[in-house]
Amino acid sequence: MDQSSPAFLRVDRFDNGLTLVMEHMPEVRSAGMALAIVGGVSTDPEHAVGSANLLSDWILRGAGGRDARALSAALDSLGVQRSCAADTVFLRFSASMLAKTLPEVLPLVADIFQRPQLPESGFAPCREMALGQLEAIEDEPAQKLNMLLRSQHLPPPLGRPALGIKEHLLALTVDDLRLDYRRRFTPDGAILSIAGHISFDEIHDLVAGAFGSWQGPKAAVVVPGIAPGGVRHEMQKTNQVQIGLAFDSVPERDPDSILAALSVNVLSGGMGARLFSEIREKQGLCYSVQAGYQSLRTQGMIFGYAGTVPERAQKTLDAFVHELNRLTDGISADELQRAKIGMKSRVVMNGESSGARAAALMHDMYHIGRPRTLDELRARIEAPTPAMVNSYLERNPVRQLTLVTIGPEPLTPPPTSAPKAG
Repeated sequence: MDQSSPAFLRVDRFDNGLTLVMEHMPEVRSAGMALAIVGGVSTDPEHAVGSANLLSDWILRGAGGRDARALSAALDSLGVQRSCAADTVFLRFSASMLAKTLPEVLPLVADIFQRPQLPESGFAPCREMALGQLEAIEDEPAQKLNMLLRSQHLPPPLGRPALGIKEHLLALTVDDLRLDYRRRFTPDGAILSIAGHISFDEIHDLVAGAFGSWQGPKAAVVVPGIAPGGVRHEMQKTNQVQIGLAFDSVPERDPDSILAALSVNVLSGGMGARLFSEIREKQGLCYSVQAGYQSLRTQGMIFGYAGTVPERAQKTLDAFVHELNRLTDGISADELQRAKIGMKSRVVMNGESSGARAAALMHDMYHIGRPRTLDELRARIEAPTPAMVNSYLERNPVRQLTLVTIGPEPLTPPPTSAPKAG
């Protein structure tokens, strides 16, 4: 067991590979928790993309000695607001509740992950729901664009669609998914984060009792391939055009990641940011435009989006890339200060929610290997000067852009400020 400081944070590591990270929040009476296993869509079998998404639903349809109805009733009676979903890396269960009910909730969550019933009667409804979600994406062009952009920019299997592939889902069987559960649900590499009005020693003992004997195989190791990149167009005869851009950045564990995040907030941190004010307000080219920084453990990336009409689509794309290129000219002190205020506001607001803090603790453990206090997060945002951000932007121009569009006609990508050699 190993402990971290300051006094309101603690990390325990169990022999079975589970990491427990806790934060005591004396000013609240709630508790938030998140349990994540290394079982996201990137660990789906090659022929069964979408199985993680199915499992995130199926494990809730009865666990331990309770069938689906009894399990749901038990969680509801404890006032547990919960969700279970698969992302690129993790399959995670998140919950918020009154802190006093946490001791009763932990054994239920332990049953869900270690002793799910996986009833055959629940398999078909899970699959039908997943197929329905896939079908609904066709009516949500922005969501479809995001899915296509990730698959185009990220190396496989990191760019797989979390909802899965229709043909794979249709081919899955009950036996396939039960076997996949045994392969994937393991404490090795798992993270359990808990924040709220809690006692460290009490929670440690409860977690040890509920999860300490959990055993399983080694967590899956994902070896990324080569990202497709380049330009992709999906023909769709509509009166809207969806434009998605992506380019690489530094991962969050890199000290320069805060500089990348602040520069993106200058670009797209609110109504006064460059994309909104220059492209939407001044030029009136689109109805929506934004950009955001995201990170996996070894790769950072910036995703951009614009929604417009066909006759303005090429000008919108040109203006978007122009703003990306213009970042290398630097940002002003006022722009940086506005970006800092926006980022610090989000940190403060998340710090008032035990559920948000539990999610942040898990995020930190995955990305940098330790939890960060709110004070540390605020100081990290406050530290960079305009000179530091501008030096970063000068050293890191947009070199290679991934472009995905949905609409009646393909678009021509304009050159970036630093085209990739070769």
